[in-house]
Amino acid sequence: MPRIGFLASAPPPLTQPLFDAFDRGLREQGYIEGQNILIERRFWKNDQAQLSKFAAEFVATGVDLIVAPTTPEALAAKSVTNTIPIVTATANPVAAGLAASFARPGGNVTGLTAGPGRVSKNLSLLAEAVPEASRFAVLMDPGNPLHAEILPELDSIAAQRHLQIVPVVKRSVDDIGPAFATMTEKGIQALVVLSDPIEFANRRRIIELAAQNRIPAVYSWREEAVEGGLLAYGADIADLLRRSASYVAKLLQGAKAAELPIEQAERFHLVINLKTANALGITIPPQLLALADEVIE
Repeated sequence: MPRIGFLASAPPPLTQPLFDAFDRGLREQGYIEGQNILIERRFWKNDQAQLSKFAAEFVATGVDLIVAPTTPEALAAKSVTNTIPIVTATANPVAAGLAASFARPGGNVTGLTAGPGRVSKNLSLLAEAVPEASRFAVLMDPGNPLHAEILPELDSIAAQRHLQIVPVVKRSVDDIGPAFATMTEKGIQALVVLSDPIEFANRRRIIELAAQNRIPAVYSWREEAVEGGLLAYGADIADLLRRSASYVAKLLQGAKAAELPIEQAERFHLVINLKTANALGITIPPQLLALADEVIE
């Protein structure tokens, strides 16, 4: 019976919808956990040392495949093996150095991408929602290679729109509170939240602090607007996990990660929370509401 390792930052219930989507995808491929496939899950809880330990454990125990959805997880797995196939669903595996190209990854990492350029769209949507704002913070981790890559892109979009971008650092959970204090000190009028495992696991705290400090913010995942964020635009993360199961099936059946093209996300959602907009005293322009896939009232 094949045995796969699954690296995840947070345990259920926070991540249960993602595990449910992955299990549903496995069933579509003919795999049922406990019957013809074994899954070992490890929750590293945003502790890099734990993540490295779990990745090494999977290699030492000889799993057939590692599922590592996010960039830190995929990088940790790749650092300890170049032979065990790794399936990811990160924002840009090529930019992160996980694959040589989307069409031909060339190594042991393949999977899906949430789509390069998405964060620029997030900035544009937020600027449209709050046209009077000119000073935008970007909540980011400078140690994250994708965040570092995104900043010049955001600066370029901001320059076209005559906006100012202020990077605000978040390297750990402990940085979240001070980050909002910094935003208040610097007169931030709107916020772009860059996604990573720490952000996703602590999204409710970020959403609460944004509300307390009356800072309109845009996020990457639907769940964040549903839970109180003003805007969210990005790939359907549950669908990415469901589709990841097809890569698992192909690899277990003999396909090579080096030759399996990395596919783009198919579903993107713009979600607008009008309850949050009303609480912040923001009137969302009708043309933006017309673009929304989901409006929360």
